[in-house]
Formats: sequence, C-alpha cells, structure tokens
Amino acid sequence: MNKTLSYLVAVFAFVILITSCNKNDFDFEAAQKEQAKRDSIERARIDDLIKKQASDLKIFANDKMPGATLIDSLGIWFIVDAVGQEDSYSYRPHPNGGIIAPEVTVKYKGTFLDGTIFDQTETDKTATFSLANTIKAWQFAFLPKEITYNGNKYPLIGLTSTGLKKGSKIRFVTSSPWAYDALGSKGPDGNVKIPANSPLYFEIEVVDIK
Repeated sequence: MNKTLSYLVAVFAFVILITSCNKNDFDFEAAQKEQAKRDSIERARIDDLIKKQASDLKIFANDKMPGATLIDSLGIWFIVDAVGQEDSYSYRPHPNGGIIAPEVTVKYKGTFLDGTIFDQTETDKTATFSLANTIKAWQFAFLPKEITYNGNKYPLIGLTSTGLKKGSKIRFVTSSPWAYDALGSKGPDGNVKIPANSPLYFEIEVVDIK
C-alpha cells in the first residue's frame, strides 16, 4: 500500500520507443510544456466547477454550519467542533516526497446537500483505513496547513493549522472536484451511489490516528 500522499502534483510517465542510440531524440522541454498545458486545462476545469457550485455550498453552509470557515480556492466550508489531543499524532514528511499517510479510525457520516445519507459508520462502530485511500477533501480536512520537521517547513493543503488529531471532530462541505469529481462512485451492486460532480457534506470524529 502506497502511504505517500501527493497533492495537486501532476505525475506523468513517458513510454519512449527507442529508434536510435541517441538518447537526446526525446524533447523533454516540449513534453514539459505539453504537461503544463494539460495541467492548466485541468485547473481551469476544477475552478469552473468550484465557481458553479459556490452558491449552493454557501447556502448549505449558512443554513447547516453557521460560523463555518470558507477556503475559497478549494470551495470547502468547514467547522471544527473539537480540536482533539494535540500530542496524539505528528504529521511527518515521507523521504521520497509527500506526507506519510496515517492510519485513521473514525466515526463518520456523508450526505448529499439535500440531507440524504449515502454512507456512514454504524452506531457504536468505527471504520479504519489509510488516509491515502480517501478522497482529497478528507485529506485536506486531516492535514495541517504546514508542518515543521527537523527544522524544515513543509507547506501543505490542509484546512487547519494543526490538522486533525485523536478526538478531533470536524464538519465540512466540499465542492465535487475534491470528492468523486466527474467519475462519481458506484456501490457493490454496480449501481451509481454518488452521481458525478456531486458536492458532499461530511461529519468526522477521529477515534484514533497512528
């Protein structure tokens, strides 16, 4: 299981068919420009969705989450109901880049903006998984804005200054690019569980993190 989290970084690979012994045949500069172009198109697509969904998310936040904070660039509203135990976990950088993804044990509920529940933990039960296997909105919710490790600062895309710890409780509503985006999600029966481009609301209680 890959425990390295990477955010908003386009990772790409080139399959090079070698037609001669000259390794300089491949134009890396042109490839980088092409990737930058694709990244720009993708960012524009995301920004457009965030803008289109902004009004609905604002109405939801004002109605269901009074006092919530908006991260405008992400299109995420959130409110922390419990900070949690500060010394229960320390986020650390991975030697190969990114952040070491913690294993989290949580109680949670996920709904559409109309209040329909699409997923939740059963009463008095928890769910445990690697943060690396969650949607980006969850990763943003858990991670701090920045970490300091061995005297070095690492800026992240987190919602809070400390990140979620054991005992933390958070509620947030996210625009669709950071949820299931254009793919949506299907249930075990193959039927659509979460339609494409659906903004989602979550409540999370961190029971443990390690």
